Amino acid sequence: MEASRVKLVLEVEDGKVRVVRCLEQRVCRALEERGYLRDDVLSPLEAAFMLARCTAELEGEGCGWVTALEVASLYGSAEAFFVYYDLRRRGRLVFPGIRRGTLLVNYGRSRRVEVKILVEGGLVSIGELLEWSRTAAGDDKEPVIAVVSGHGDVTYYSARAVRGFT
Repeated sequence: MEASRVKLVLEVEDGKVRVVRCLEQRVCRALEERGYLRDDVLSPLEAAFMLARCTAELEGEGCGWVTALEVASLYGSAEAFFVYYDLRRRGRLVFPGIRRGTLLVNYGRSRRVEVKILVEGGLVSIGELLEWSRTAAGDDKEPVIAVVSGHGDVTYYSARAVRGFT
């Protein structure tokens, strides 16, 4: 790990990820402006993203994928983290979704996407996907399904509701 890459030193306390030291104020300001950091508490998924990339380290434990997955478990599944990581790596603004198993992606004022996270080989009914797709579209969000393979690879599918489907 290059010490110069580390921008934040973090700790997990009471199920929250806290910033112990901010080594680059511009990075902390950007995290606050984007809504990832509030009152020295960092979003678990964003903390995990930074730990995986070694731009943050967990005090006394360092950084890397193992540490990132431990911190991501504060939010939910490893699959949710894989999707979050993939989208953030592509430069997207990503936030936890309001519905279970979803993330929200903001592409600016004109395009908002709700991503439903599924595990390859997992069972889900067509009715459940149809209902989720209609609900997301009704909330003015483009529905997208992310399928995570057993290797952590993510594939995205458009999931527009079909009218008149019975």
